[in-house]
Amino acid sequence: MSKIKTNTKARDAFVSKILAKMSLEEKVGQLLTFTWRGTLLTPSGVEQITKLHCGGLCLEPYALETCKNLYWGNSQVDKTFKKPKDYFDIAHTYFAGRSFGLSITPGEYTEKLNQLQKIAMARPSGIPLHMTIDMEGDFKNDYTSGGIRQFLPPMGMAAIGDLKLTYQVANTLAKICSNIGVTQFYHPVCDCNTNPKNPEIGVRSFSDDPEVCAAHVAATVKGYQDANIAATGKHYPGRGSSGTDAHDVLEILNLSKQRMKDVDLVPFKSAIDAGCMAIMTGHSVYPSYDKNYPTTLSKILLTDLLKGELGFDGVIVSDAIGMAAILKKWPLPKACAMAIAAGCDTILLKADDESRAQCFFGIKRAVETGELAEERLNDAVTRLLRMKYDQGLFKTAGRNDPKKAQDYNFSKSVVDLCWDTSRKAQIIVRNNNKMLPLNKNKKIMVVEQRIPYEFVGKDTYNHTHVFCEEMYKYAQDLILVDTGFAATAEEIKECLTLAKQADVVVMTNYYARIVKTGNNQLLAHKLKAAGHKVVIVTNYPYIQGTTDDADAVVCNFSGTPDSIRISAGVLFGKIKLSTSTKIPVKLEGQKAAPVKKLKAAKAGPIGLSFC
Repeated sequence: MSKIKTNTKARDAFVSKILAKMSLEEKVGQLLTFTWRGTLLTPSGVEQITKLHCGGLCLEPYALETCKNLYWGNSQVDKTFKKPKDYFDIAHTYFAGRSFGLSITPGEYTEKLNQLQKIAMARPSGIPLHMTIDMEGDFKNDYTSGGIRQFLPPMGMAAIGDLKLTYQVANTLAKICSNIGVTQFYHPVCDCNTNPKNPEIGVRSFSDDPEVCAAHVAATVKGYQDANIAATGKHYPGRGSSGTDAHDVLEILNLSKQRMKDVDLVPFKSAIDAGCMAIMTGHSVYPSYDKNYPTTLSKILLTDLLKGELGFDGVIVSDAIGMAAILKKWPLPKACAMAIAAGCDTILLKADDESRAQCFFGIKRAVETGELAEERLNDAVTRLLRMKYDQGLFKTAGRNDPKKAQDYNFSKSVVDLCWDTSRKAQIIVRNNNKMLPLNKNKKIMVVEQRIPYEFVGKDTYNHTHVFCEEMYKYAQDLILVDTGFAATAEEIKECLTLAKQADVVVMTNYYARIVKTGNNQLLAHKLKAAGHKVVIVTNYPYIQGTTDDADAVVCNFSGTPDSIRISAGVLFGKIKLSTSTKIPVKLEGQKAAPVKKLKAAKAGPIGLSFC
């Protein structure tokens, strides 16, 4: 069990007293977790706290606040929504959705979160916010700027295979973020990635082995919660076998109850046994349990199975409710009410800014009409208030020390741990004809993908050309080139022309599930077909990252600064590899997609999903 302990009698009395004084509007707002993007205090950012009474904020400091985030090119506003007489909207901020955010340090960000908590605590209810964030590692870190350390994703930790280190990394990351004012992580990922072609999970999972996942999940939960960050196991009851992305489609996963019990539910049970304070739902249909509704809307999966059979007594969080898996069939206000009725305790709204008031009034109306029982509403609010009490937020929220946050992140112990862990996760997957180590006296063309802006800090620690910068430390006769995350036809043509001058091409081929244009597999194939020697650095041990074409491949499991820099040293044989590190998933029988199906990306903005 984690060290977050409490006097339950005193807690329940405290919570009951607050609940008795709360208005219906305050209770409804407590169930909503809105997004606060960027670092600026704006009317819309404040009014979602003061007017809609939100219970928490999901933090995304990489972008500027906007309510023009569209999904499938459409606004998520329910055009059929009938406004009640007491309906009101809040302010909106119409900044461009792709505007670059500010590079903000941990100390500076602490000051901002303190401000927001003080605004929340000044409300009549006096209830603090839960401050949530995704910091899974690799390309699922929502705070990347200002030098904040970027750690490995789950699969990288499982590759190292040291549970004590998994705990230490989780605990350190939690201390970094807890010092800033974060109170909850939307992880660990509990999915067993049993489908190598899963486009959404991948290295976000520890392994395809449920026991490996379970062990690392427990260590991670304890690491987080020992530092007073509420862990959130996801995506219940497991999306590792999926072949689609829930951001794009609602998938039906025909898994037997026995298969789910033996594989998918094992890590979630481990999380519960470890004292995990929250569980996040996944948007998929599991006919063996419920043929009609995805997990987020299923009373059978949430109330009967999770809260009942599995004995979970914490907070159930919906995954972003505005994903296409939900939105294509259920309007957001209705979906929110349905999710609460099914057993969700808080609804996550991310790219749904223009729908905030609709969702608030949608839940409120469901209570007033009896569609959502007041008893269920009170139960959900009670669970949220208990979590906040257990974390001491009623006493500590808004009082974080910016200097402590800044100093801890840049402390030698944190910096060294991040570097050493990233080093241990490096693996040479392929080395045909002894291509590695590279000869520094050969002419090398370095091709680096431009990582999407929300994944880079726009500072000297974390920027778009980290790999090129690091390669120059080991060799000087270089041709430096960059491409989009998936090279366009023009970029491929340029690379083929420039490669004629080089003895070997070293390129990155990272995979990121939110980049819908793909990655650089096609460029690797074209270079190899033209007779060039090709060496790849990838974050992805599956064929999407390693390709069939490369002569040599280094997998670092993480397109983050330390991992990238260390990979450059590995290429030249200057950084020693761990002999115990192993890829923790089965890779046998993998083949790359037929080349004829790979197309060069079109020039223009990269298609991204922000949920």
